[in-house]
Amino acid sequence: MAIEEFVATNGSYRVTIWDVLNGRGELPEGRAEVSQQVAIEVCRQKASAEFGRNLLLTRFDQRSSRYNPELKVHTVFINLTIKGSERDPIYIRCDISAVNRMIIESRIKGTRGFSLFGT
Repeated sequence: MAIEEFVATNGSYRVTIWDVLNGRGELPEGRAEVSQQVAIEVCRQKASAEFGRNLLLTRFDQRSSRYNPELKVHTVFINLTIKGSERDPIYIRCDISAVNRMIIESRIKGTRGFSLFGT
């Protein structure tokens, strides 16, 4: 995790899916009732919030997306077409809790390097 994020959060790190996988953090507990379709829509809304009217098209990447039943987490990949960058391969990856629809972690790749947007 970047030093800048550590400083921006006054010395406390945000829990990521990788922290949970390594035993340093918690995921919401309960029944997994959020479908993949709902997770896709939550991720699309995140992309729309980031790019606004510049977001021209979203395409769900079925091959890369998956569900982890042990963690009850949907990992959703969506290819994005952004105004002014139509030929650039840009995508968003969202880890979404199947318990409460919350985005655990999201990343957008392809917009001048690698950006991390935590929620």
